[in-house]
This record gives sequence, structure tokens and C-alpha cells, in this order.
Amino acid sequence: MSDKDDLKKYIEKAQNDWCWYIEGPYMEIKTWSGMRAVVDSVRHYQRTSVRACHGISKTFCASAIAVAFLNVFKPAIVITTAPTEKQVKDLLWKEIGAIYQHKGGGLVGSADRLQVRENPEWYMVGFSTDKPFRMEGYHSPNILWVLDEAKGLESWLYDSIEGSMTGGNARILEISTTDGAEQQVPFRNHHERGRGWNTIHLSALDSPFVDAEAFPEYSQYRNADLFDYGKPRTGTEWPMELAPKIQIATAEWIQDRLDDWEETDPMMVETKVWGEFSMLGTSSCISLKWIESAVEAEIRQKDVPIRYGLDVARYGGDRSVLTPYHGGYVPDQYVWPMQDTMVTVGKTMIAVEHEEVVQVDSIGLGAPVFDRLVELNQSAIGVNSSARSYQPERFYNFRAELWWNARELFETQYKEGGTVSIPDDPELIEELAAIQYKIHSDGRIIMEDKKEVKKRIGRSPDKADSFVYSAFDFSGLIADDQFYSEEEVEEGVLA
Repeated sequence: MSDKDDLKKYIEKAQNDWCWYIEGPYMEIKTWSGMRAVVDSVRHYQRTSVRACHGISKTFCASAIAVAFLNVFKPAIVITTAPTEKQVKDLLWKEIGAIYQHKGGGLVGSADRLQVRENPEWYMVGFSTDKPFRMEGYHSPNILWVLDEAKGLESWLYDSIEGSMTGGNARILEISTTDGAEQQVPFRNHHERGRGWNTIHLSALDSPFVDAEAFPEYSQYRNADLFDYGKPRTGTEWPMELAPKIQIATAEWIQDRLDDWEETDPMMVETKVWGEFSMLGTSSCISLKWIESAVEAEIRQKDVPIRYGLDVARYGGDRSVLTPYHGGYVPDQYVWPMQDTMVTVGKTMIAVEHEEVVQVDSIGLGAPVFDRLVELNQSAIGVNSSARSYQPERFYNFRAELWWNARELFETQYKEGGTVSIPDDPELIEELAAIQYKIHSDGRIIMEDKKEVKKRIGRSPDKADSFVYSAFDFSGLIADDQFYSEEEVEEGVLA
């Protein structure tokens, strides 16, 4: 058999078994079960998402996969990114550079700052998303995107990547810790909704230096799939003599973190040790898990009249949305593009009965809609979200109170059930989960501005606002004379 035949067999073996290549003479990297699971997923699935605890060597795993892909396929393009230049240079490319420094003689090209280049069609490049960079235009028979610290990456990046994912051997690996991952970010949605992504979870219990039988009271955080990738069912996967040389979590590290945080700061344990997404301490107003518990849920529907929430379109790309709310049950919403305000009145009058209340956004273009509904003797309540809250000591303005009311509805639905049911509408779900809040300097709750939400998700959250208007029960509350006038709002009475 010729050397050429031997080389062909070697390449075929490497392309079919990436771990074999990573452990072989060209890279000489010691793998463990979690790493092998990730490598196997990237080889078999077009999209792989890994959420991980701290101290599990996730960035090194991503770097090894990037180098292997570049070397076992010819030609190949590997694009690596992270939210900041520091993360790209000091984390991902520090590991790539170390691999090349150790075994560079047998690898394609040479590592130079943020690139490895063999020729114009065969290379690896790194960049951060906080600097201008052209994403489109990457095409190759073999292309791999490596997205490190993906919790900080926004939707526009994924949209840009999609153009390179058609045909050929195209792969995406996103990998990240979970602390600070807000509910609306793509990375978190890939795990909690799982559409089109093979997801992997690695906690500190999965470390090769942690006995598989250790911490039995926390076994729910262990990835049982790793037993199929060589993790022993008793004892540690790697000898403890290696622990001082390889910085991966140990049982001692886990116990120290539990001692430090379990009672005083459970969110730190949840994210940094177990690698879970936290529902504590984030700035998202409504948890995605709470919202999903309400999708087409069976509820104890109250025998009350239907009331409606009407959000009136303000700008050309916005939509007017009318939401019926029947004792907690929400059927499909009525949606139409921005039109003359009297058309909006007409569409509303067709949809509702005279005795049913329309709770309508009464600021800006909503004001003439509200006025005309009242002239037509339609039961209506004007909702001024910039006005004083009914609980001014707790909420910065009425918008915050409206949204917090919705939050409490979904939280109760998640914990107890029978409270609220919404349609399976991806736009509505995304918008409800997107709104963030913070604590103002005076201690009151304040919601982010609608314009900021629009920047982040690419559209105005009209469906969510309409729902929030409909879900608020005004019965028995104090009169409208507590509200600020529109003139006061325009003059800057409210921040």
C-alpha cells in the first residue's frame, strides 16, 4: 500500500473520529467524557449549544474542536467570536495559540494573533462582536463557527451566520457559562426552547476530577449521558495527580462554593457550580419558563365579562394589537398594521361588544382612539403608562405596575396552574420575555423603555403591551385624577 493510500485512510479516519485526531500525534490532547460528548455533537449535528458551569474547560474544548476541524478538512474556514475583543484574545485564541505552540509543526498554517492561514480558501480567523466586522460572505465546503461566551451574543449575529449554513459541511458550536444570561438572549432560548439545536449541559459534577458518586443529593445536575462517553460510574475519570496541572473543578472546589454561597447567594451556586440558568436576580421581568407554562394551558376560567387591551401603533413599522382577556384565557390577538386612527376605532368596534371594556393606550396616537371610543359610548379606560402608579411607593410609574401585574400572573401560573392561558405565538412569547426591569435609585421598580426593547429584538413589543393592558384589573381602583397629564409628561415631569 502506498503512502498516498495510507494518508487517504488517515484523513478518512480523522474526519469520522475527531476525538481520535485530537488525541493523536498531531494534537496530543487528553480528552474527557464531557469534551468527547461535545466533539461528537459538533460532528453529528449542524448546531450544538453547550451551557456550562465555571471551571469545566469549555473554552479549551471549543479551541481544540476549532483546530481539529481546520486540519481534518481541506479546504476549511473556521470563524471564532465572542462578545468582546478581550474574551477573543485572552480566552479562545490564547488556547488556540497554545495548541499551535505545542504541536504547530504538524498543523495547517501558523497561529498569528487572531488568525491561522494556509491559503485564501483555508484559514481560521477570530473577531469580537463589539467591533465592526463584516459577517456575511463566508462560504466553504467545510465551515465552522465557534461562538464563545454566547450568552453575550445578539440575534443579528445568528441572522448573519445563517447565510453560510446552506449546503456542505457547515457547523455552529456555541458555548457559554450561564450567569447573567438573560431570558431573551438567543443562547438561552436555544436551551429552553431547543428548536434546531442539540443542547449539552455540563455542571461541576461532570468534571473528570469528581467522583460520579459524590454529592448524591445534587445528582439531578449530573449529565448521565457522559457515561456513554467513557465516564466511569464509580471513582474519578482522571487521576487526582493531574488536578494541580489541569485547572478543572474538583470536589473540594464544589464543596467550598457550597459553603460560601448555598445559603447566602444560591444564584451563584445555580449558575457557577451547576451551570443552570437562574430565575433569580436577572433583570427580565417575566421568566420564559413561566410564560411557557401558560401556553395553551387549561385554566380555571372566571365567569366575568371579556375585557380588551388595545395598543395603538405609533410608527410605520409598528402594529395595532387588540387582546381579548376572558378571566385569564387569551385567544388569538387581533393585529393590523399602522393605519388611520379612525380605522383602528372601527376595527375595535367590530371586534368588541358594547358592554365589554377596552383598556386602550391613551398616549400619543392612542389619545384620539380613546376619545372616539368614548364618543361612541363604548366602555373604555385610558391607560397612561407614564402616569403615577396606584402603588407609588413601590413602582416608578404605571408602566412598571402594569408589567409587574403580568409577572405575578405568570408566576402563579407556573407555580400553581389555572391562572392564565395564552396562544402558542412565538412573537408574543418573545416579547413578554424580553422586557427588563431595574431598581431605581429611590428603591422603586422601573421597566425599560419600549424603544430599548425594539432595538434589542428588532420590533416594538406591541403584542406584549396589548396583553399587559388587557390583564390589568381596574375595578375598584382610585379615579383617573391621580394621573399625570400628557402635557406634564412632555415637559419632563417623568424621567
